[in-house]
Amino acid sequence: MESLADLAYRVIADRLIMLDIRPNESINESQLSKEMQMGRTPIREALHRLEHERLVVTQPRKGSFAAPIDITDLSEVNQVRQVLEPVGARLAAENLRDADRAEVERYLGLVESIDEQKVDQGDLMRLDLAVHNAIYTATGNGHLEDTLRKYGNLSTRIWLLVLERRPLVVEHVRELAPILRAILAKNAERAEALMEAHVHNFSRYIASVV
Repeated sequence: MESLADLAYRVIADRLIMLDIRPNESINESQLSKEMQMGRTPIREALHRLEHERLVVTQPRKGSFAAPIDITDLSEVNQVRQVLEPVGARLAAENLRDADRAEVERYLGLVESIDEQKVDQGDLMRLDLAVHNAIYTATGNGHLEDTLRKYGNLSTRIWLLVLERRPLVVEHVRELAPILRAILAKNAERAEALMEAHVHNFSRYIASVV
C-alpha cells in the first residue's frame, strides 16, 4: 500500500517535472497539505527526497523552492543517460517478467495510438517518461532503476522548458514502439541498439533547438 509520503512524492514530483511548479517557484507546504488532505510531515518527507534528487532546493529560513533549470546541465545528464539507457533496455529484454509484460504491452498500444490532433507537448513528454519508467522497472535491477528514474526526471524537466512553443516531438516518442517490441520479443541486442539511437537522436534534436 502506498504511504502518504510516497503519494506526496509522486504528486509533487509530477508537478515539478511537468513544470506545473515552475523553476525557482516557492513550494507552499500548507497549500499542498490542504490540496492532498494530509499532514505536513509526509509533505516534508517528500520534499526532502526530491531535494536529494535535485528537483527541489531548500533555503534556510525561506523554505523550499523548485530547483532552477540550467540548460548547461543537460549535457552532463545526457552523458549518463546515453550510457545507462541502452543497458536498461537490454536488461529489460533479458529479464522481462510476466508481471511487467502487460505494462509494456499497454504502453506499446499507447505509443502506437498517438493522435497528433489531440496531443500536446506535455502529453508526449509525460508518455515518454512513463514508457521509460516501465522499461526501468522491467530491468529487475532496483539500483539501476532508481538511477535511471532520477536522470530521466531531470532530463524531462529540462526538455519541457526547451520545447515550450516548439513543434510536437511525435516522431521521437514513436521511436519507443520498436524498442518496446524488441523488449517483448526478448531481443536484448536490438533493444539496446534502438535505445542507444533513440537517446542520441533526441539529444541531437534538443541541441539543435537550444
